[in-house]
Amino acid sequence: MMKTYRVVVCGTLFGQVYLSAFKRQFPGFELAGILARGSERSLTIAKEYGVPLYREVSELPQDIDIACVVVRSAIVGGAGSQLARALLEKGIHVLQEHPVYEKDVVECLKLARKNGCHYQINTHYPNVPAVRHFVEYLKKARETQQPCFIEATCGVQVICGLLDMLGQALGGVTPFEFHSNVDWSEVRKLKSELLPPYQVIHGVFAGIPLILKIQNQLDPGDPDNHFHIMHRITVGLPSGNLVLVNTHGPVLWNRAFHIPRTPEENGMRELLDKQQAPEFYQPASCEFLYKEMPSLEEIIDEHWPEAIRTALHSMVSNIESPTPASAQFLLGQASVWRSLMGCIGNPEVISAQEPMLTSPSIEGWLVEYHQESENA
Repeated sequence: MMKTYRVVVCGTLFGQVYLSAFKRQFPGFELAGILARGSERSLTIAKEYGVPLYREVSELPQDIDIACVVVRSAIVGGAGSQLARALLEKGIHVLQEHPVYEKDVVECLKLARKNGCHYQINTHYPNVPAVRHFVEYLKKARETQQPCFIEATCGVQVICGLLDMLGQALGGVTPFEFHSNVDWSEVRKLKSELLPPYQVIHGVFAGIPLILKIQNQLDPGDPDNHFHIMHRITVGLPSGNLVLVNTHGPVLWNRAFHIPRTPEENGMRELLDKQQAPEFYQPASCEFLYKEMPSLEEIIDEHWPEAIRTALHSMVSNIESPTPASAQFLLGQASVWRSLMGCIGNPEVISAQEPMLTSPSIEGWLVEYHQESENA
């Protein structure tokens, strides 16, 4: 008979995303409680889910199997890592939301080993459907071809997710190295009143040349918002480019643009026609690997709860069949994150406005555009 893992969720801000995984039947898992400070919000949410609200680790019953620590870590002035250590000391498996200092990862792994439990970090976004398609296709493509380059863009808040996506798809993070040598102050004096929102990093990730653009900006009053782009990744391969357009899709395959020619005795290169080289002419130049472009409602109600369920299934797989590789991968991720953040420095503090609505509307603009084209 399959074991049912009793889960407690710690924190009720982003913790609500973890709790949403239990809104429908979740075989093999049972929500056993919420650990929080006892705010009005926490009391209301505990009542909504019909579970106990605990205020201290010492109050937790002995039959808790897994704790999801969704409390800000020491990196952003929170007590998440301290809480994770207290839970591990009780022999409770811990799934901690990113980001986490490398030294805290090392300490938590030692505590987990000492107390016979498992410690894992969840970067969340690698488990959403679009990213899973991207990662799995790239894994398969790597069986026959070696990536040539990586071009990626993201917000600093979700850099751990991007590194995790690439690490999973490429089978690791080493060797890696990062450099940032651009001083925008002189450029700004000459050309623009505005600093560019992105820092451009050149380097290597998993031995592959990398260009990374990081929006290293943070609004302290709303730190989880205001990305220009959450995640966008292009991985170049000899046969084309794999593109994650944004975190939640779509995912595209752009075939390498190549006009087939054959060398002649006179030294010229003559064009091959579509009968001679159908493999170049007939396939579409761009194909969807993942077509869905979900609304915010679909992301929050469907994609994120499913991503948490995927993370918990992965956690249980590591609990039941532990391997040194999982800890090694976690340490590698922590090390590459530390190296990258040391390169980019502290975020620029901004005071951002709510985003505008799309203007003009896409649908209205397309109607006008086609009408003008027909009348031209």
